[in-house]
Amino acid sequence: MKRISFAEKNDKKEFVISLTKNWFFIIAFAPFLLVWLAVELFFPIIILANLKAISSLSIWFLGWIAIGLFFIKTWLWEVFGKTILSIQNDKLIIKKKFDFISSPKYISLTEITDLMILNKDIESTRYFTRPNYLFSTNTKSIICNDDSSKITAVDRINQEEAELIIKILSESIEIARFHKNQSI
Repeated sequence: MKRISFAEKNDKKEFVISLTKNWFFIIAFAPFLLVWLAVELFFPIIILANLKAISSLSIWFLGWIAIGLFFIKTWLWEVFGKTILSIQNDKLIIKKKFDFISSPKYISLTEITDLMILNKDIESTRYFTRPNYLFSTNTKSIICNDDSSKITAVDRINQEEAELIIKILSESIEIARFHKNQSI
């Protein structure tokens, strides 16, 4: 299955990158979500049966809802998630489809100072070191630096996919800078 599709129409270029499926997570959390849903359906009955403890149960129930919504959001992202990179009007637009919390990011192509492939074969943080290459070859990320921040455009892709995206983004950046210099 081809994970990346590229379309070019008039002044718009668009990449649609399907997320690499984490089948362990998808399968392991499906039963948790079913249990969460069962508790959500039967909890109002429990509250009505025990009206004296409604305040302590309500706090627990609100926490249960928050945890469940977080796992639903993460599970939907793992199953259906796509990253959409659009280049139009000298802007790079990064959208995460099926990630309900994130909002689209808009970056001016002329303000991108650095575009690079980040190798995440081994991730080291303060809390853990994880060798990602043991589980997948999709361990690369594309990072855009502009004047104020470092933005991860795409995660979990392989080297060939990353090089293809970098090539087209670099060409678009050069064209945008050329147009800006022509207008000055």
